[in-house]
This record gives sequence, C-alpha cells and structure tokens, in this order.
Amino acid sequence: MAPHRTQLHSSRFWSARRPKLPLTEGHLVLRLNDPALAFGTASAADLLNCYGRLRRALAALKGATAAQLYLALDWQPVGDAVGEPLAETSTPTLHLFFHWPGGTAPAGPLRLPAHRRMAAPGTGELDAELRGRLAGLPSSGTGATPESAVSRRALGEGPRPGDPPPGADRSWEPPGWADRPFHIEPAPPRPGEPFRGGHWTAIPRFPAPTLDRLAPAALLTLAETMQRLASHPHPGRQGLAVWATDDWGSPAPATLHIFARRHGGSSPLLAGFVAGGGLDLPVPADGQAKNDAPSPTLEK
Repeated sequence: MAPHRTQLHSSRFWSARRPKLPLTEGHLVLRLNDPALAFGTASAADLLNCYGRLRRALAALKGATAAQLYLALDWQPVGDAVGEPLAETSTPTLHLFFHWPGGTAPAGPLRLPAHRRMAAPGTGELDAELRGRLAGLPSSGTGATPESAVSRRALGEGPRPGDPPPGADRSWEPPGWADRPFHIEPAPPRPGEPFRGGHWTAIPRFPAPTLDRLAPAALLTLAETMQRLASHPHPGRQGLAVWATDDWGSPAPATLHIFARRHGGSSPLLAGFVAGGGLDLPVPADGQAKNDAPSPTLEK
C-alpha cells in the first residue's frame, strides 16, 4: 500500500499528495494547506497552477491524455460511497484521476462499495519520478489566460460553449446569466428515465483547452454559484458533489456534473451517474469509439 499521504509537491495554498487509498495509479489529491484560508483569487490561481503542473508532469512521464476531478462541498461521503472516493480529511480536497493509455480509469473501483475497494499497487516508483519532475517544473506558463482576453476573443467567434440555440426561451435566466463564465442548467435524464432534480451540468462559456487554463475569477464565480445551489432550502440539501472530465485532446468543452447531496435521500443520482457510464472515457488509443460495453481500463 502507498505510504500514508505521500507528499509530492507543496505550493503556497495547496499540496499535491498521494491519497491514503489510491484507487488507480493516476489517483492524486490536492489539499488546502490551511483549512482556515478563504477561497479567494490567489487560492483559486494556485489551485489551477498546481493542477496544471501535475497535468504537464504526468503527460510527460506517462503520456496522460485526460483527468477526472472530484470535489465534495460541505459533504462527507458515507456508507458504501458508490460513485465517489472516501474523504481523506475534513480539509478541502480535490481528487484527481489521471488517465493514460493502458492505465486504469476510476469508474471500475468507484462502482464498488467502499469496503470492497483495494489500493492500487506499485505507485511508489511513479511517486518518486513525479516528485522529481514537479521539483524541476517552472511555475510560470501554467496559469490561466486572462479572462478579459478570453472573453474578447470568444465574443468574436459566434456562439460560445454552453450557450442555448438561437431563439431559445431564456426568460427563466436571472439578469446577467448569459455573461457568466459557466452555463449551468439541470441535467437531462438518461433515455427512458424520469427527470429528477438535483443534478446540474456546468460548461465553460469561453474557450479553454484544459481546465487549468480557466481564469481564477471564473472559478470563483462557479464556487459562489455552487454555494447557492447547496444552500437552497427546497429541497433541503447537505452539500454538493462534483465530477468533471478534462480531456485535453478533445475539442469539446469540459462538462462538470454537479449533484445535490442529502443523507438518507431516496434518489442516488451520483451512484446512478457512475454506474450508468458517466465516468467512462470512450477514447481508445486508435481514436475510434467502441460499440461494446464500456471498460474501466483504457486500451493500449
């Protein structure tokens, strides 16, 4: 088993570590160094920078092509925790699952109840390589493109990712909604299933080749929106869980899936999302989509 919370890199606000129970070889966490620190512009920029450093390091070391990110807001997974990793600590933590050809994706382990999951073996060698690589990576060049520049460029390129089609009814949107950095709306149900509230999708409105290229201000706006969703009294919620897939080889914008959480709730939306293939990556090395059942392992 991996050493207890093996630290790989520490920055001003965030630290990169191996979790206590790594579910895959690419499973890492970013933890806030001081839980008392408020999430502001500097902390958001440092979070994006740390994720970018890890992304570049694993792309160089393992040929990583994508990552899936999990965050719990005001929520501690309980019971079987199907669909989500167990909490490492009460400290704000971002779980990262990096993918590379031949590597294991998190969908398989996360479909199992927590007591049946096993730690991924043989992470020590990669940790040593990653620690050395991170120490040699410059921090410059991984920050976000200034939001104003991205906005100006995007406004001249026609419809933005997440924008509704021309002529669509937007009367329900609050004032200024169209200019927010993320388009957020209720997620449609899977074919044949009834609509259930408590699942939203968020798509960046402005071009960003990877999530670490988002502007810190955009991340803050998203966090504020999520806090409002989590505190909505009807129905009462205890928190949120978020899954995002960042496939930096895909032209499609990243989609964040946001789930309302309630202890003892009767609608296991997150577990159904993962069990139904929400975390499967249909991107084998030959670039051709498969027609058979999704596999938790990326193919060589």
